[in-house]
Amino acid sequence: MSGTQLHIHSGTAFLLALALAVLVLLHGWITRARRRTIISRLFGVFYGAWVVSMTLLPFEVAPPGSGVGLDPYWRESVNLVPLRTIRLYLESDLGRVAWENLLGNLLLLVPLGALGPWAWRKLDRWGRVLGTGLCVSLGIEALQFSKRFIDALQTTRSVDIDDVILNTAGVALGYALFVVVRAIGRALRRLRRKDG
Repeated sequence: MSGTQLHIHSGTAFLLALALAVLVLLHGWITRARRRTIISRLFGVFYGAWVVSMTLLPFEVAPPGSGVGLDPYWRESVNLVPLRTIRLYLESDLGRVAWENLLGNLLLLVPLGALGPWAWRKLDRWGRVLGTGLCVSLGIEALQFSKRFIDALQTTRSVDIDDVILNTAGVALGYALFVVVRAIGRALRRLRRKDG
């Protein structure tokens, strides 16, 4: 690694998350925050580190132009036509690779939909949780696009509107799971009150 480059990999991301988690715990202890608040913040820190490691890493910052941004390949790895990639995967003979990509993008943000409303009550609305998931997914795709211009490792990732569609569907799936589990929990509490 030269003096102008900074290498970031999954281990680095989780070490930073661990350091941030210690700060979150200290802040929670000093401010006497509720346990639920501290847990939700810790969830956010480690889940964020995991999403970054799955979507953007490894990454090596180098001078502009040292990445693959000038390579003609990047133009072909951008899809702005909805459902094109999903259809290609479903019609292809890639088998496991296709399903890993489709399910991976679908499941990536399920925890945001399922646990986000428990951690942050403001997300406990369909519009808010879907809007948050959409913004997170668009942010990931934008960072993946910009990564190709400064990443000396040349580990490109495709930029695809279908990833946004699948990620947002995953948030909806997660939130639906949250709503169902909450409804079951409320029904069980009502039954206990009637019996008690």
